[in-house]
Amino acid sequence: EGVNAFTEFSGDPLQIIVWPNDTRRYSVGTDKIGVYLCTWPGALGGINLTDAVSTLNAEVTDFYFEISGGAYLPSFIKRTTLMLDDGVSPWADCEQAMKDNAATGDNAALGILDNDSNAGLATPGPSCLNSQTCSWGTTFPDNQRWAIIEGESVKSFGVYDAHITTAAHEVGHTINFPHSYSGVVLYDFQGQPYVDEYDNPIDYMSGNMPGGLLGRRVEYPYSTLAFNRYRAGWVDESDVVFYAGGVTELTLAPVGVDGVQMVVLPTGYQYSLVTLDARANSSLDPVPSNFAGISAHYIEQWWRNPDTDVVEPVGGALSRVYTYPPSPDSLDHVTRVGEQATLDVDQGEELLAQGTLLKVLGETADGFQIKLIGFDDVADSVFLGNILWLAESGITKGCTDTSFCPDEYVTRGQMAAFLTRALGYTDDGGGDLFTDDDGNIFEPSIDRLATAGVTKGCNPPINDNYCPNDFVTREQMAAFLVRALGLTDDGGGNNFIDDNNSIFETQIAILAEAGITKGCNPPENTQFCPYDRVTREQMAAFLERALG
Repeated sequence: EGVNAFTEFSGDPLQIIVWPNDTRRYSVGTDKIGVYLCTWPGALGGINLTDAVSTLNAEVTDFYFEISGGAYLPSFIKRTTLMLDDGVSPWADCEQAMKDNAATGDNAALGILDNDSNAGLATPGPSCLNSQTCSWGTTFPDNQRWAIIEGESVKSFGVYDAHITTAAHEVGHTINFPHSYSGVVLYDFQGQPYVDEYDNPIDYMSGNMPGGLLGRRVEYPYSTLAFNRYRAGWVDESDVVFYAGGVTELTLAPVGVDGVQMVVLPTGYQYSLVTLDARANSSLDPVPSNFAGISAHYIEQWWRNPDTDVVEPVGGALSRVYTYPPSPDSLDHVTRVGEQATLDVDQGEELLAQGTLLKVLGETADGFQIKLIGFDDVADSVFLGNILWLAESGITKGCTDTSFCPDEYVTRGQMAAFLTRALGYTDDGGGDLFTDDDGNIFEPSIDRLATAGVTKGCNPPINDNYCPNDFVTREQMAAFLVRALGLTDDGGGNNFIDDNNSIFETQIAILAEAGITKGCNPPENTQFCPYDRVTREQMAAFLERALG
């Protein structure tokens, strides 16, 4: 609202990263990080600064070098031990002491608290928006870019063994990675609401849980979602695919494997998107085997300024990444081989992903084979599930490559195509059975439908015409389906009060008895509306009830 879209996305060829030049200031190339030990009288951590720096370079540096494909290399440099006055407020005191004793030319500072706890805090510093050069420079302390971790984060101890993960997590924040989480509001024992920002088990920028074990972090960090890696400049734009609708099959590759790394599902709002990526157990992503599959996340790169009530774009660590659908402390946002998920979550004022069906068909060394089925005009349809079933079954591909046209009326020619595909008719009886369908794209389907005895034509008793462009009425649809399915039981007939004059009253009663229709005036359903035209979305419902 009132913001130049070119400025926000300038520098990103795909136009999906807000302020890309800001988020990529430090995430490509060598990142020089000065390391300080913050101790105080009576500190009990026993941290050795030399050993800590060695651990960071051996483990955190290698982790980032690997998952970035060599694009990012944090280099930890031993600086000095800082003696704080006391341990009452070590976080704030350590931050200030690092600023007061900053070494020349460091891109960031990392403080280690001399204790035996395991937590951290970090900031990428203030945003530079669309400028690669900030007025306050790119080195610490002017850029205000720092992280602080507790002593347990740099040594192996006890059940958690979290030294690599916690340190890697905080470094992630300094290169503009946000948390990923469910966004679900919880309540503490006093009834106060809160949101757990560490409840995504599959991301080292969140909980990074092994599942079923005590605690959040594991020793070696899992990878992160592909959107973070693209945001950082570690994924080439050629390895990102946009899905706009229709039926698409592709292979989605996990980190470290060449191929498509991310699928983007636009939401219709320029600052929000849904992303899919592959997660497979490997040395680069040591997730448990039950974590493997396609993970979905919703990216929100905006906020509403409370002072102006204006929506403003935000990037990097200020953006929000949610599991999709919201999945607190679970893998409900991961679709495994042989599973399917419908991505149609309502997120506030936005209806996302346009009701897309995701199917994970299989896995090879190249990644996961997936199938996406959806249309850009069906998100609000009450027949969404029926439409997706129709497309997934191969009965329709839509009215265009990306649209279904749910409100358009079904023609007799289209009806022939629907039924021919659904029932697998192949015999056309020699073809050219009617005089008015020559050159019609549905002529082969029409001939097959007639050969199967489902239709005789539209001009009895001669029946040399099919009327392919006439719209199908509900009574005609009843006749088509009854003949096609060979249904005979009318349950005693006279199911509706408005079809007594219809020549297809018997077929309507048979269709109702079979449970394929309940009527047209719910909840009473005393009427069938025999002369109303059938829409494409209604046809999807009829066919799924009849065949699904």
